[in-house]
Amino acid sequence: MRFRRPSKVIGLDIGSHSVKAVQAVRSGRSMTIEQEGIAIIDRNLLNSDPVAATSRAIRSCINGFAIDKSMFVGALPGQSVVIRYPRLRDVPINELDEAVEQEASQSIPYDLSEVFLDWSLLSEEPEGDTQQQKILLVAAKHDVIDKRIQYADVAEIEYSILSVDSLALADAAEECKFFNQNESVALINLGASSVSIHFTKDGESNFIRDISWGAKELIQAIGKAKRLDYEDAEACLMEEGAGLSAGGDDTGNVVDVQVIDEPKAVVDDDDLGLESAAPMAAASSAMSAAPQEITLADNLSAPIARLVTEVRRSFDYYEHQLYEHPVERIILSGGISHIPMIREALSEELGVDQILIADPSAGGISISGKVNMNRGDVHPAQYMVAVGLAARGLSEL
Repeated sequence: MRFRRPSKVIGLDIGSHSVKAVQAVRSGRSMTIEQEGIAIIDRNLLNSDPVAATSRAIRSCINGFAIDKSMFVGALPGQSVVIRYPRLRDVPINELDEAVEQEASQSIPYDLSEVFLDWSLLSEEPEGDTQQQKILLVAAKHDVIDKRIQYADVAEIEYSILSVDSLALADAAEECKFFNQNESVALINLGASSVSIHFTKDGESNFIRDISWGAKELIQAIGKAKRLDYEDAEACLMEEGAGLSAGGDDTGNVVDVQVIDEPKAVVDDDDLGLESAAPMAAASSAMSAAPQEITLADNLSAPIARLVTEVRRSFDYYEHQLYEHPVERIILSGGISHIPMIREALSEELGVDQILIADPSAGGISISGKVNMNRGDVHPAQYMVAVGLAARGLSEL
């Protein structure tokens, strides 16, 4: 049997809410996206059979792709892996494997027999009479990798490469030529159940942190306030969220997003707590003879404040504890990155004026005429991880 070398790459981003994919080829020095797809994961099936729910979404997402001609590149969720940046001195190239493993045994909170290790040499810089080597070290437990492979097996695909979603953000930004020389940039991906923050300097990975906050907090807040089920609350957020501003909502009322010191507990994903809404509304009504109508922006101010607080902590650690240059620009991606209220709250709290929404279709890559990344509730920033995974795969062809 003759095996053909793949000519295309499919970057497959599996989230907790949806699956996104792009099919790409290398055209000269740039990447061309030939196809894109997105499929929502069935929430009800996800609760009872996550493998079936995810694999079905994968098949739906890549329907029509040139699967038999493509290499698949997937990603592990950032919150499930450990990433470290050890620095070595004057270690010969042929001894780096052993030196990195020794560093891993001291910094990884698992027995090395429980994890798969991978690393890359980021840079070498002179330090006095020695040469300092900066390493990117990634450790993933075997069961995390096995789960990703299980999804692929049931969907009848096979990965050639497994990366990490937060690392894919930087690969996408580099491919799209979003980085500027000597600039400190924070890549923030706003997911359904978590947020990934990847700090880079001069295009090089410097620090990554994942936050347990996601779009579901906004959806839950809307569901409680408006007495909506999860699906209707989600539709409300996506339909009306693009018009919400931290300075004023669609009614013209000023909305104050107050940053809090400690994040409050949130209800379970499937429990919107609607039974408590009536007593709370009655108490509120009793406190004011003429209560002002609560707007959607009011409903979202508290969960957005929790997000901003956690992001602020990450920035403080990066800039002050790691003694890094202050972040000059933020690039947002993910399903809710288009909501102005989030961007404005981050800008005000972090003091960063340049906050951009990632748009791979407007970057340094080419887009096939049949590709449409901006339709209905779908927008280009949702594809950043998938684009980065495709770029990673193309570098291997």
